Amino acid sequence: MQKTLKKNFILSGITLHSGEISNIKVNPAPANTGILFKRTDLKVPHIETLLNAKIENVVYSELCTKLSNKYGHSVSTIEHLMSAFHGLGIDNAIVEVDKAELPILDGSSLEYVSEIEKAGIKNLQTKRKIINITQPVIFRDNDSYIKVTPANNMTINFTIVYDHKLINEQNFIFDLDSTYNYRNIISNSRTFGFKNDVEFLRDKGLIAGGSLENAIVLDNDGIMNQSVLRHDDEFVRHKVLDFIGDIYLLGHRVKGSFEIFKGGHKLTHELVKSIMSDNSNWKYDYDKSDLDDLTFSTLDHKKELSASL
Repeated sequence: MQKTLKKNFILSGITLHSGEISNIKVNPAPANTGILFKRTDLKVPHIETLLNAKIENVVYSELCTKLSNKYGHSVSTIEHLMSAFHGLGIDNAIVEVDKAELPILDGSSLEYVSEIEKAGIKNLQTKRKIINITQPVIFRDNDSYIKVTPANNMTINFTIVYDHKLINEQNFIFDLDSTYNYRNIISNSRTFGFKNDVEFLRDKGLIAGGSLENAIVLDNDGIMNQSVLRHDDEFVRHKVLDFIGDIYLLGHRVKGSFEIFKGGHKLTHELVKSIMSDNSNWKYDYDKSDLDDLTFSTLDHKKELSASL
């Protein structure tokens, strides 16, 4: 069954790129709405404020994922919220935002996950469509590549390579088969960057809101943050987090085995375009899995038990 929130929630925080304070309100939505962003700060007709979170609306892929509609209005840095939606099985939501960018929060999707779980998950009486990959699809960019092959669930095999002693080559394999796994294995992994890159981008007027509070920053000696890494391989886990958000621009959950080498936003977006460009690459199916339902009912039962003790 499709899912949405039981009630809305509100979050505020600094944006990574513009450095402004952004306020968002995440609302329940009816079946078949999908994920819809609404710019509440624009004094334009209602229809012009809406941005559908689908690949055809992506206009920027370098430092974040940015959507724009046909009226020229945009919203960016959506990938962490999209990842939380995907990881927790949210099919439908309307996200009101009063800036052109979502807050970065702590650089992970953990706070989004926490707020979604506090709001609660509601089953809608409509079957959930999923995209079933039917043949291999690959996209290459120099020595980077991303490919997907048919599978019975969603599996991610991600490898990153950086010339830094804390990273070098890291690989992580993850099955998006339960909300528990997403919450506990992926959601708290933070975005990261290198001191030299940060200084270069700031000189160009970018990442004005970036700080050690919302990103892991590395110099030649190690990490500059006072806090320790949340995982030894937090870097590659964050790449998986971003991927889970970006692949959701397909508009549906997906069954496929993904292999990514030195990937990022752009590579994922190009794969999504490649998948959708040929109808023989995929077909619609209905999700017969009840893993998410079992996960949430079990969690709710545990909460009820705790409250009664």
